[in-house]
Amino acid sequence: MFEHRFVFDGRANEYFRIWIVNLALTLLSLGIFSAWAKVRSERYFYGSTRLAGVPFEYTAKPLPILKGRIIAVGLFSAYVVAGQYSLYMQLGLALLIAVLTPWLIVRGAAFRARYSSWRGLNFRFIPDYGEAYIRFLLLGLPLILSLGLLYPWVKGKQKAFIVENHRFGGSWFKFLLGPGQFYPPYLIAWGVLSAWMFVFSMLMFGVIMASGSVRSGEAPAGLLVFGMTAFMYLGYFVVLAFLAASIANLIYNHIDIDGRRLRSTLKGQRLLWIYAGNTIAILGSAGLLIPWAKIRLAQYRADCLCLLAADDFNDMLAERAIGVDATAAEVDGLFDIDIGL
Repeated sequence: MFEHRFVFDGRANEYFRIWIVNLALTLLSLGIFSAWAKVRSERYFYGSTRLAGVPFEYTAKPLPILKGRIIAVGLFSAYVVAGQYSLYMQLGLALLIAVLTPWLIVRGAAFRARYSSWRGLNFRFIPDYGEAYIRFLLLGLPLILSLGLLYPWVKGKQKAFIVENHRFGGSWFKFLLGPGQFYPPYLIAWGVLSAWMFVFSMLMFGVIMASGSVRSGEAPAGLLVFGMTAFMYLGYFVVLAFLAASIANLIYNHIDIDGRRLRSTLKGQRLLWIYAGNTIAILGSAGLLIPWAKIRLAQYRADCLCLLAADDFNDMLAERAIGVDATAAEVDGLFDIDIGL
């Protein structure tokens, strides 16, 4: 087996020039240029990411993306405006979005795959709408009835669907992981976060009691609520970094592409350091260091990923490319639907 490492050679100063122009033209065009901005950014990140010395390519065109964004913004605006006039109308739109979600996930994944390529071969996502509705809609019922206890299992089923419906050239992706194996990282995350909140609550209550400042209606009660909320978000931030690293490693390390295996070695501690540094830098610079933060994160992710293969990829065959509409990809991004690998 040969180890082919992913390499990201993008530079913060190069991407800053792209980012600042994108931002300025998007603002001046009242958002119309955002489609072109997305294409420029994606092409830079794809082109700066190399595997076996060959860069990835992003080949989508701005106009289909612009069309998708107009529809997405129109749908979102209708949802917001409906809330000002009729709760039932807003609930109706929310239900419509929920029903459309599996379709949006499939079409969004198909669009991203279709316009991503490496060594001249396109990725593809094979639509399976029936299975998508089962995994992204119907499984919501047992998830609710279990009070969230089935979340890792459902998440595993959804990730398996996304992975196994991808192919590269003529090679299918296989997911060598059962949904039950998603439980350990989530249970650890839930346990740590619960313990975090319990210990802090006890300490805060003890401090207030010891100071004799707990009286009905006084400010310390509000201060306690504020402190607990702040600490809760801090705990969530820490746990999120370790969970993100664990889940990413779990997924990538169980993907097989015709005998070729991915290996991910992300570290929660390192990812937490990057997240914290990026957050401080972005807030301290009023957003101007966003390009630096994105480049920094992309470099670390690429450094921790490699492909194990016994060949030079020459036996991979191309398949006929089929155009895919961008609307679903933009709608799912607007409503924060998780469809990424």
